[in-house]
Amino acid sequence: MIGTDSLALKNKKTKFFLGSEMEFMEGAWQLAKKRTIQVEKRPDVYVSWSLDLNVFSRISSDDREAFNQAEVYLLHEELPIFMKAFIGHPISFPTSYSQKLSMERGMHCLRLASQEPFEDFAERLSGALGILEKM
Repeated sequence: MIGTDSLALKNKKTKFFLGSEMEFMEGAWQLAKKRTIQVEKRPDVYVSWSLDLNVFSRISSDDREAFNQAEVYLLHEELPIFMKAFIGHPISFPTSYSQKLSMERGMHCLRLASQEPFEDFAERLSGALGILEKM
């Protein structure tokens, strides 16, 4: 079992990577947050979108790897930018990685899953999301 100090350290690192504090519930780290995007449709008309981000991580008992999942909602124009940043991140993908893309509520929903150290997963994810925030 992971000690309290180790959990606090992982939470501190996660907070740095994702800009939010994760909660430890039911034996796993969880984060649910929303990104608000304003899109100009015409010079006098703006549309606001609320895009969900859900992250889940269950850290192994040896504290080396974790089962990580993320659900990221993206606008059509954000998908290629996000994917380029996510795939191009300097941290290599683990051998146990999968992704699934679907359309939900008029947006792309990208579901990611991996088995790797949580810090690697979080850094890759936050790097790609950081590129979107600069747009």
